[in-house]
Amino acid sequence: MSDSVWTRFRRHRWLPQATAVAVLAAVFAGYLLVRAERRADHNEAVLARACGGALPAEILRGLLPDDSRWRLRTGPGPRALMACSVTGEDEDDPRLEIAAVPVLNPSLEGVTVDDVAGESPYDDAPEWADAYEQAEAQVTVACPKGLRGYARPVTAFRVHGSLLDGADAAAEVGTAVVALAEDLRERNGCGGKPVRYDDAKPGPRDRGASEDEDATPEPCRWFRPADLGRVPGGAPRPAQNGMHGGSPEWARGCTLSFTRADGRGMSVSSASWWGVALPEVRTEYGAELAGAGRGGAPAKDRRSYEVAAWAESVCADGRTLHRVSTSGPEPTGLTERADALLDRYLASAKDCRGTKRLGKVWAR
Repeated sequence: MSDSVWTRFRRHRWLPQATAVAVLAAVFAGYLLVRAERRADHNEAVLARACGGALPAEILRGLLPDDSRWRLRTGPGPRALMACSVTGEDEDDPRLEIAAVPVLNPSLEGVTVDDVAGESPYDDAPEWADAYEQAEAQVTVACPKGLRGYARPVTAFRVHGSLLDGADAAAEVGTAVVALAEDLRERNGCGGKPVRYDDAKPGPRDRGASEDEDATPEPCRWFRPADLGRVPGGAPRPAQNGMHGGSPEWARGCTLSFTRADGRGMSVSSASWWGVALPEVRTEYGAELAGAGRGGAPAKDRRSYEVAAWAESVCADGRTLHRVSTSGPEPTGLTERADALLDRYLASAKDCRGTKRLGKVWAR
């Protein structure tokens, strides 16, 4: 009986081929199922290890392709905090990169108005310290009890992340950044406040064109050309690339350069300092502060004359020193202009009280 069945099966026109196809399909389906299970197990292991296992699993699954075998690079980052990168197996797959770095105080080059208003008053920071500026999401976390293992006290760290080669996912990346930040805060015994999900912000250079809409730096927006009043030599016009402004954490400063109708130059500058900068400022400008309000005449036969007007007050960041100066090729009218400019500058200051004018002085 069995021989006759087998014989009929073999003689059938399409049944043997269909059976072979079904068997191959079953084998292939089994292979795919096993492969998918192994890929899923591998990706779960990646989830458990990525950034010390602190990243939310649902976020990673939403950012990375689930039909790809994920690749992980993780471990200590710059200065031994954390860095990890998770991506798919194809070159075109999105790549999530997250890093946690200490916030170190860079060496200060100077506290003068030119230093504050220039590109940076600090020595050049290492590349890893500025990487957060280009990130999709970043958060700075206070660590009052300090991070161990550093020669100088480190009381803050920063976590930043981006999804490269993928769709806009700032909210999801921000969630991952905050999760790692809170994990590191607890693991390092930092104390302080827990990190909240709305603490994550885009990097400073990823905030769109809001600041580009007004080319005037924020520290220079107090000034109006009419504040110069009547100027010897004809109405001045702004010099090319003659406006610079800066706002480090302890100061804000602005320098403005002009060209008069007679072709000669003049300038205006402003600055305010507070907090840790005050001792350095009192040293740097010691001669000016000692001479402020004591009268005196400018030195003769100089190519340019400058008057600085000083004041102090208590503002939102504590005791604050203010300096406004103006310069020109002749001393005529400079002291009056310095008074008017200081009035305008102090009127624009926010949350300041108890203002005391320290006087004017001819700058050297």
